[in-house]
Amino acid sequence: MKNLIECIDNLYRTKYAKIISIYDDTFLEQSIRSRMNFSNCENYQDYFNMINSSESESLTFLNSLNNSFSEFFRNPLTFALLEQHLIPMLLQTKDNYQTDDLRIWSAGCAIGQEPYSLAILLEDIFQENKNNFSYRIFATDISINELSSAISGIYEYNSVKNIKLSHINNYFSRKNDSYKISDNIKKHVDFSYYDLLDTESSAPPASIYGDFDLVICSNVLFYYKPEIQKFIVSKIRRSLKPNGYFITGEAETAIVKSLKGFKQYVPMAPIFVKT
Repeated sequence: MKNLIECIDNLYRTKYAKIISIYDDTFLEQSIRSRMNFSNCENYQDYFNMINSSESESLTFLNSLNNSFSEFFRNPLTFALLEQHLIPMLLQTKDNYQTDDLRIWSAGCAIGQEPYSLAILLEDIFQENKNNFSYRIFATDISINELSSAISGIYEYNSVKNIKLSHINNYFSRKNDSYKISDNIKKHVDFSYYDLLDTESSAPPASIYGDFDLVICSNVLFYYKPEIQKFIVSKIRRSLKPNGYFITGEAETAIVKSLKGFKQYVPMAPIFVKT
């Protein structure tokens, strides 16, 4: 399998100027086997020959490496801590020092459930407390198709079935079996293309200067090799304000804990504070 990964990596460097060896070997192996089964290839050589000769399969495999699964309010503990502790604390700090808007970056936003969940949470806080605050959420991804879906803000029933009924009623409109996020929520979220592996910047250009209060990059790190994980975490740290917060996926907690520059906010939660 290792030789196959090296061969595919060389092929993609030549054809698309893409490097696949940055991904975790286990993830690559699973992705290759999945496409082999789907394509009815009996051995590795057959599959290599297929992606070498078939532009369609070659691009399909490349796209399969961009994980796009997400959910609204995916980690209940994280969102509970955001609602009850982190966001009120950030807002209180801004109120005390009369500083600027609350700035959030959702990195690897897929089709938008994560940034929209954050916006719904913030809108709830705004409506409940009548706080005089403003906020902007910068949501980025490397998939133009995913971003297009996110901007439309339209979701099938299975995507929203676990959302609170009050949130459905307040922040979505229904048309047949689809649910569209309200304009009042959409106006707070700025979607744009951005590659986390870009070496020329530490934050998406749409944000102009970064300086985020909170960055959420969930279930992205574990798809990459350790040196790439370190690069991404370092970039996110540079994009944060002093004492800013970084939220990752539960399965990625150990990755961030092993790197310098952050301390865990509370045990058992994938929330970290910039040090």
